[in-house]
Amino acid sequence: MHLPRPRAMRTDPAAQVGPPGTRRMALSVVIAARGDAEQLGRCLASLAGADRRGLDLEIIVVAPDGPDGLDAVAEAHGAALIRLAASRGARFAAGAKAATAEWMLMLRSETRLDRGWDATVMVFAAEARNRERAGYFPLEVVGAPGASRTIRLRQLWMGLPTGAQGPIMRRRFLVHLGGMADLERGEDLVLARTLGRKRMALFDIAVRVDAEDWPTGAGAVLLGLLRLILFRLHVPARWLQRLGD
Repeated sequence: MHLPRPRAMRTDPAAQVGPPGTRRMALSVVIAARGDAEQLGRCLASLAGADRRGLDLEIIVVAPDGPDGLDAVAEAHGAALIRLAASRGARFAAGAKAATAEWMLMLRSETRLDRGWDATVMVFAAEARNRERAGYFPLEVVGAPGASRTIRLRQLWMGLPTGAQGPIMRRRFLVHLGGMADLERGEDLVLARTLGRKRMALFDIAVRVDAEDWPTGAGAVLLGLLRLILFRLHVPARWLQRLGD
């Protein structure tokens, strides 16, 4: 069965947002971190400069108990750090609960945003129809082009973008959808299925993940594919947490 390709958002952000400082938007960025301080630092660094494009960022990092280095990295980038020994989905949920802005961007700490992401977010949030939609960035796995192609096929054919693609949506809309599932793996699949294709938009500005932070081995890829197929067959995500990422 042929599935339609989601419409990518083709924008000229500079033309639509206007000169820097003429229009501002509050955005809560919730980052579900691992225990790697350097990785978190790269993610936070990719947010730099958003204020010059009109974004007032509230950055909330939610991390499990672990190395003290995370505290210094978060503080250096003006981010609040919440320690929570819980699943990745629960960490996202805690960050969303602590957020105060109307719009929220959810990131994994291995994800890095590309230049232009901020203007793209502002354009998306400015359109009234997107108040009940979620936007996703295309994902490039640096050093593993095959993995990048697999992720594109996953979204186009299955309608299941990964959480590493930085979904952005209104906080109240996320609450309306039931919030983030309390899962270490698969919370992104549950969110995507709840949204459905018609309530997802694919941007044209990419985000990036390094190959060492993504399962690229043949075994991991096959397990991940099996997990996606089983999920599409409505096997509960909680049963599939040990298959792939």
